[in-house]
Amino acid sequence: MKFFAVNGSPNRDGNSAALTRILLDAAKAKGAQVDYVNIYDYRITDVWENYFGDALYKKFEKAENDDMPLLKDKMAAADIILLASPIYWYQLSGKLKTFVDRWTDTINPDFSSDLRGKGLALVSTHTGVNAINASNILQLAMDSTAEFLGMQWLGGIDCSSKMPFTSGRNNGHEIIAADFGEKLAQGQNLLGAPVFG
Repeated sequence: MKFFAVNGSPNRDGNSAALTRILLDAAKAKGAQVDYVNIYDYRITDVWENYFGDALYKKFEKAENDDMPLLKDKMAAADIILLASPIYWYQLSGKLKTFVDRWTDTINPDFSSDLRGKGLALVSTHTGVNAINASNILQLAMDSTAEFLGMQWLGGIDCSSKMPFTSGRNNGHEIIAADFGEKLAQGQNLLGAPVFG
């Protein structure tokens, strides 16, 4: 399996990155190939007025000289796209959300997507003090994104951040991350069901 893993945290060595590294190390141990980037290293133009219509007809003049063509090539080369993000207000980090907004670039005039058939997975971290589990809400959004684009939703894992009022990531979270990485490398979803060939 080929992974394109995108860390969406401005903290390159924070909780999201740490949990993602554990997952990816386990996947690599099972033979996965990994292309890992931090989205903060790339220029991504925000969507603009009439962006959807422009994107359908591949009119990207308003995004000249940004890095979306390179990032789309990385997605095209992958079997699985893994997003990693702290949760800010029940959503992906701002720059990662902009990147996902720009996935409309992959939709064709017949509404098919160049991402069809690829797997989508999520690693998220949060404060752990949510009245409503923010990770569950974000996973539903990513599941819907995958469905719309014809991708396979593979699942998501999460953990709380280390804060004065939370326990933070622990060995249990790390075991779950490593297990998920092994499953993904073998073409399985979070539950262990085969998804790819």
